[in-house]
Amino acid sequence: MKIIITGASGLVGRALTHELRKRGHQTFALRHEDNNRNHEKDLTWSIKFNYVNLKGFEDADVLIHLAGANIAKPWTKKHKEDIFLSRVRGTELLVDEILAQNIRIKHFISTSAIGYYEDPGVHLAENSPPGTGFLSEVCMGWEKPLERLKNTHIQSSVIRTGLVLSNEAGVFPTLNMTLKLGVVPSTGSKSNIWSWIHLSDLVNIYADLAEEKITPGIYNGVAPHFTTQGEMINEILKNAPFPRKRLNPFTFSPNVPAWFLKLVMGERSQIALSSQGVCSISLLQNGFSFQFKRIEDAVKDLLSKH
Repeated sequence: MKIIITGASGLVGRALTHELRKRGHQTFALRHEDNNRNHEKDLTWSIKFNYVNLKGFEDADVLIHLAGANIAKPWTKKHKEDIFLSRVRGTELLVDEILAQNIRIKHFISTSAIGYYEDPGVHLAENSPPGTGFLSEVCMGWEKPLERLKNTHIQSSVIRTGLVLSNEAGVFPTLNMTLKLGVVPSTGSKSNIWSWIHLSDLVNIYADLAEEKITPGIYNGVAPHFTTQGEMINEILKNAPFPRKRLNPFTFSPNVPAWFLKLVMGERSQIALSSQGVCSISLLQNGFSFQFKRIEDAVKDLLSKH
């Protein structure tokens, strides 16, 4: 198959490109260019200049849409606009142009996030109602354009992604770095629920959807067993490689209180303080097989490769 990927240079995009090519597919990056000099290039698009060059889509089978501004950066007014526009307007633009130019892709697969749901919340399934606040509004706006693909020749899927665990980016390399100093800090309450997924499993969800091994639809991209922040920290401390333990035989886990995070981070602190128990029952019912179902398995794997 010929598969087009937006956000191909990101953490998930790089790993997914590698996996799809390993499975024998052709992959092409649709690169975002905020420079009108690139309008004539193949496989470029720009929200700022309101265009998508669709030459490369003529015989494409699948579009996997991963692009979006980094939510980990400080939430200034400008960056919140970037977060919203990159996801909501970006998806609208792709859908607009695909329909307007009658592009014959078979499947539009878009990422989203579990920020869609209420926080705090437990046993959240795909049919659970959306929450309130900035992240929920972004996720609802992100997914809405795909509704326009119903009753067309294009199937659509959404992956509401949880906390992605990888040695390359995100929370895990940060915790692993502080572990070298003998410290693994927690934020807010250690009982906060973290709905997570190993990068390898997330990549396989996208690849299996592209290959039609999973029925198109909305899925929660999380492991079958969510954890708590405290449980994840305990697993990291318990499974730290021997040389690290020898270097720092005394490790501890100080807590950064919620009030301090809110003071320093403002509205963005909700990312660190979230507590959402999200279920992946729909993926399991559709036959997806997770490599890493429990947090202890994921931690052992990542620490062994670090």
